[in-house]
Amino acid sequence: MNVSPLSQKEISSFAYGTSDSEARPKHWVAVLVQMNTEKKISEKLNKLGIENYLPIQTETHQWSDRRKKVERVIIPMVIFLRITKEEEIIVRDFSFIRKFVKNPGSKELATHIPDKQIQSLKYLLENSDTAVYFTKHLKIGDTVKIARGPLKGFKGKVFQVNDSTKIVAIRIDCLGYACVKITKEFL
Repeated sequence: MNVSPLSQKEISSFAYGTSDSEARPKHWVAVLVQMNTEKKISEKLNKLGIENYLPIQTETHQWSDRRKKVERVIIPMVIFLRITKEEEIIVRDFSFIRKFVKNPGSKELATHIPDKQIQSLKYLLENSDTAVYFTKHLKIGDTVKIARGPLKGFKGKVFQVNDSTKIVAIRIDCLGYACVKITKEFL
């Protein structure tokens, strides 16, 4: 039986009890791209084997003579990438990536976004019946859990707009809040 010798990297990770994926953990970061190219760049990143997430919501637009389903990018010019530190350095050289989003004053190349925030954003977009919008400035209210409706079980922050409407928000580090209106009786 022919067995190929292990590389030095494989020996090192095996010797210390870590796999390559544990030694090089992936994290979410946000990158800025040119306006109206988000979908094309997301496809290009997929072809390159780079895990990415483009927050999109399908909406039905009504004109006088027709209706059409349209995919709307929730955060214009932003794509989320799930990459290692090594991949981050490589992706920086791609001509279609304008820059990495980071907190002001941070010494890191890009601000890491917790997995939970990306999962919450995905859940919000998949389950919301109303338009989700993004805002940078939002006064944080009480944490609520939605009791009824399509977002039942979802937890978020509340901001009161008026007596009948509430807004549930998901914070995405260094970008702001993804928001959706929800009626008061669902809280």
